[in-house]
Order: sequence, then C-alpha cells, then structure tokens
Amino acid sequence: MKRSVNAVLSLFVSAALLCIGATADATTAVLLSREDLVRRSATIARVSVGQSTTTESDDGKSIVTRTQLKVTQPLKGGEANGGGKVIVLEQIGGTYNGKTQRLVGDARLSPGEDAIVFLRPGDKGRWHLTALALSVYHVDTKGMARRDLEGLQLVRRSGGALVPVHGPADEIEPVESLMTDVVRIAGGK
Repeated sequence: MKRSVNAVLSLFVSAALLCIGATADATTAVLLSREDLVRRSATIARVSVGQSTTTESDDGKSIVTRTQLKVTQPLKGGEANGGGKVIVLEQIGGTYNGKTQRLVGDARLSPGEDAIVFLRPGDKGRWHLTALALSVYHVDTKGMARRDLEGLQLVRRSGGALVPVHGPADEIEPVESLMTDVVRIAGGK
C-alpha cells in the first residue's frame, strides 16, 4: 500500500511540474556582466545577418536554424578577423517538415539586420551564441544598440543564491560606445 501511495504521489508531483513547465514562457538565465560575456566569447563581431536555413541537427534529435552572418567589423577573436568573412550561426529551433521547436529566450535575427554578436565555437565550423539573447545587440538605423531579452527570466548571483533581477537589465546605447567597450575589455586598443 505504501508503495502505491508513493507511486501516486510521484505521479502527481511529476504532472504538476509538467503543468508548470508548460505554462511558463521564459528561460531562466544568469545575467552576465559585459566583462563576463566578453571573456566567455571566442569571437565577437559586428555582422550583417544573411539568409537562414532550417533543418534537422546532425544527430537528428532536434531542429536547428543555421544563419549566415557576414562580418562587417571584427571585435574579438581570430575567426572573425577581416570584414566580409561569412560565419554560420547555429541555433536550436525553427520549423522543419511540419514540426516546430522553439528555445524561449534565444535571440531572433532577421535577414539584413545589423547586429553585434558574441559567439562560441561549435562543431563543423559552426558557431553558437554565448548566452542566448544576452549575446546579441540589435543595431537600429540611428546607430543605437539594444538587446531584446524577451523570454528570459534573469537572475543574479548573490552569495550562494540566485535572486531575480527586477527592472530593465539593459539600456540602449550608441553602437560605437558598445564596440569601444568590447574591444577595451577584450584587451584591444
């Protein structure tokens, strides 16, 4: 009898957790300082976003979107050296063969968009965002940079605990100031 009660209780707890996860529409992420983001990124560059292709991952377990990024101004890392180089960003998610997969809190990029991206290397010469939407600054036509953190529930480390970040985590700033700061942090001029 005790075993069946435990099984029913486990089933109830599992169902409750699934319901919570199904209704939640955010991914929890630790808010990184700019210094941490620069340090964790192998390559940082200002890019022009090209075309995207959605397909299965190499192992067939997920849907991925691969986006061409044309480097217009390298800021850190040998892979982005030289304007005009095209690198391929791979992100989990997209629609392929009638199935849709989405990673809430990941950055969304549009063809033709101007952006600053923080990247880490992946397999087969592809690249991944260092920290989801925290890794992309969208640059508008007035030269102002801003991150779109929709879908991220940000937390900050405080002692041994994670505490929610309240209020805006990011402000808009001139892209030139952002790039100068990134180069300085990366050890450039």
